[in-house]
Amino acid sequence: MAYDFGSQTLGIKNPFKTEGALRTLGGVLTLLLAVYVVFTVPAIFEANKVKGYTLLAVGFVLVVSGIRHTAVGILQLMRFFVGRTVPTSLAYNFSKSEQDAAQAEQKSLLYSKESLHSMLMGRRNTTFEEPKGWLARLVHSVFPKLVFLPYPLRHLAQEILAMGATLIVGLVTYAIVYFLVSNGFAGEVAKIVVMPVLSLVLLIYFVANWTSTAKGIHNEGNSQLAKAGGLSIGVIIGLALVVPLGAGVFLDGVVGSNINELKTWSEEHAFFSAWLNFVYLFISIGVVIGLVFPLLKKRMDLVTPQTEVSEFRANMQESVHPNEIFINIENIVLANRRYKEVPNRIYADFVPKLKEQAEGKGSFEGELLIETQPTLSEGVALPKGAKVALSAIAQVAVVVAAVLFYSSGVQLAELLHLVINIGVDNSALLNNAFSMVNNLLMLIFAWLTFRAAGSILNNASHMFWGELNFNSLLMYMKTEGTYTESRVSTGMAIHDSTRSENVVVRSSITPWIITSRINTSIFATSGMNNLEAPRFVMGMNKNDGELKEIVDEIKAFLRGRETIASITNESDLANASTIHQVNQQTRAFNKNPDDRLTLKETEESAGFLRNEKDSE
Repeated sequence: MAYDFGSQTLGIKNPFKTEGALRTLGGVLTLLLAVYVVFTVPAIFEANKVKGYTLLAVGFVLVVSGIRHTAVGILQLMRFFVGRTVPTSLAYNFSKSEQDAAQAEQKSLLYSKESLHSMLMGRRNTTFEEPKGWLARLVHSVFPKLVFLPYPLRHLAQEILAMGATLIVGLVTYAIVYFLVSNGFAGEVAKIVVMPVLSLVLLIYFVANWTSTAKGIHNEGNSQLAKAGGLSIGVIIGLALVVPLGAGVFLDGVVGSNINELKTWSEEHAFFSAWLNFVYLFISIGVVIGLVFPLLKKRMDLVTPQTEVSEFRANMQESVHPNEIFINIENIVLANRRYKEVPNRIYADFVPKLKEQAEGKGSFEGELLIETQPTLSEGVALPKGAKVALSAIAQVAVVVAAVLFYSSGVQLAELLHLVINIGVDNSALLNNAFSMVNNLLMLIFAWLTFRAAGSILNNASHMFWGELNFNSLLMYMKTEGTYTESRVSTGMAIHDSTRSENVVVRSSITPWIITSRINTSIFATSGMNNLEAPRFVMGMNKNDGELKEIVDEIKAFLRGRETIASITNESDLANASTIHQVNQQTRAFNKNPDDRLTLKETEESAGFLRNEKDSE
């Protein structure tokens, strides 16, 4: 959407300044670490080129990451440009003056005019969709009010709790396999090989899910409710029972009598232990849940899931042309309810349909669906301290991830130096290499864990900072009825010098008006598309007083209409008076009083002549 400047602003301020300041700080700290790495490279390069090249690559990645993070923070600190066409409409806007904005926001529309009409008519809110998938149903069963939140927040809760459920299922699976292997059901070789390999596979699975959770949390383009399911628990437990037993039989057949040598080799070369990384992962998940869900709980406590409307139905007999009804409602009654003179959003335009059934008789109908310019509301503001804490911990996770990435680079450089320049010919160096590989894996998994945690916290805090709430009037009106035409003539006496003939349209009007004060929510972002996300209807509230004012204005207009044309111009009144005086002077009267016609006889003669003319 273009920035449509107007001297009357909508009063929407930048909601991301605090978050932007904290993100900038996190990016600057990452940049300082990158600068330190880059400045230490020349000295290291002279002594060890392999290590120097490795740390140079690490420094480059840290510089790019730090600049990107800092740029995002600075962007959030910049001016929040808001024109007079924001926020996004609920459905396609047919207002002739807003067609440019209507074309630009089509991808972000969540509703149609039919769905909005059904919401008002049926007293229901289609925003509150049923959860999709067994895992989503589980989450919404634990938190019933979650169904009344906007889609991005529901996605946030589903993603985090889905990760928690995955963690529990994985641990149960690991416990089953551990029980089978430790008790010898899978054979002797499995005790040596299966459990270390299984712990590594389980860690890879958990970290991959944790990273996938971070990518799945965002507030851009959430126009549909995501499905949250998962593998069948029965299938996973079945595999946990079958796979270790099959692997044990296979390993026993492969190793055979060489089991003692395998035990000796495994004792001399310690395999990677994933327990420390599991601790890091559990701490990260606990911190994320502990910071995010109190804010979600507070947001759920502030929901207003009413679906109430105000309604007016009546039948009125008025002397007015049907087109005048539609013109008055759209151009006067509803135009008076504009916010800061911003044009109303027209979702179904008045296109009156007049059906002439006979000469001077017919029927008419027309519909209108309109929303006034939404005004910013502070009804569901979350505690600022909790949002600040969420953003601050997110930056701590980002900096810790940067430090772990640097440590991984140092460890990788030493390992490469050992493998390339020294070799692994003797057992001592081989053991050293195994130890380095274990440390490197531990640092890499820890870096991925904290990086995903930082991403989740950043995206979640951006949602909570960026949610803006609006209030507006949504009105549906259906008007139908019949009309008849008749003639009204005045000034038809024989002595009248002027007369007025009028065609009066008598309309039987049956209006059906439904209005509601709706609460809507939108998730803003930084940049040009700051308020072009889908807007969600969160509550529908009665507005009987406002509806009564609208009906009173319509009735006042209908009953104030003039049906007989008259002269209102001063010059025309003077001319009519002059003509009347001339007619009085030139009127012929007999000198003999006995031959003069009385007034009654004159009127009877005039009536006879008029009837003769009509019969001809």
